[in-house]
Amino acid sequence: MAPGLPHDPSWPRTGGWPSPDPDGPADLALIGVPTSRTSLSPSNAHETPAAVREALQRYSSHIVGSALPDDRGDESEIVLDEALRIVDAGDCVDPDTEDGELAAASAIAALAARTELVVALGGDNALTVPAALGIAGSDLPQAGLITFDAHHDLRDGRSNGSPVRRLIEAGLDPRRIVQVGIADFANSRAYRRRAKELGVTVIHRDELHDRPMPDVIAEALDIAGAGGGPVHVDLDVDVCDRSVAPGCPASIPGGLQAHEIRRAARLLAADPRVRGIDIAEVDAAADAPDGRTVRLAALLVLEAAAGLARRLGR
Repeated sequence: MAPGLPHDPSWPRTGGWPSPDPDGPADLALIGVPTSRTSLSPSNAHETPAAVREALQRYSSHIVGSALPDDRGDESEIVLDEALRIVDAGDCVDPDTEDGELAAASAIAALAARTELVVALGGDNALTVPAALGIAGSDLPQAGLITFDAHHDLRDGRSNGSPVRRLIEAGLDPRRIVQVGIADFANSRAYRRRAKELGVTVIHRDELHDRPMPDVIAEALDIAGAGGGPVHVDLDVDVCDRSVAPGCPASIPGGLQAHEIRRAARLLAADPRVRGIDIAEVDAAADAPDGRTVRLAALLVLEAAAGLARRLGR
């Protein structure tokens, strides 16, 4: 348990999940991919997986369904730690190097073969490359990618600004890439043009002011899943408003609110086409004193678990 938190046997805390059983399946696997050394902004994002694991202990895994006024008190409820077998595979070693990136992709592929959903904790956005490659495996040409991100991530070179371009070059069909939350004043004409020429679907941040999140998610899944392969989701937390994500170096005022990205995570994880989710761009060392960005990342892990429980009918 995190230091200073009270112990109450009637209010069990989540997190602290066991290591995977080499011979046994699990429902959800957590793995840290602490990338940071190629970041375009100075970052200690490699410290974030440990910080998120500690923050998870602030929460329970109890969730309650919504209800209409006449049904108050009869809402469905589950405890995720009882309904799901969740395991924690620890952190990948040195994923910023070529060898470390390959090893991370291999580790994620092994977890994906034995679980319904893999949640990869960044690290900066460079982790999306091994995460998506591990989830897709030999099905990369048929796979899809959905990013919640303020940025296109189509830059040249090798950095946290290039994962989408690198995945396309590795064989991911750009026509099955959907970018949600792309923001004004956060990109350039050149990269906007590159996205258009490649055939990437871009859903601007402003669309989310007027469209229900379930509709946006349904469109994204239809496009990303059109090839019949697995879909990986990149939740770049800098898509969020800077007030709720100050620990993301590139977050800007006007981004998504915490409840929006949390709902998106749950909706996406509920769909069987989604086999992997990564949580990226949180620098725990740059967070606000109250730890709000790291706490949001921890809640995204739990929202993914809640979506998976819905998927499995638990």
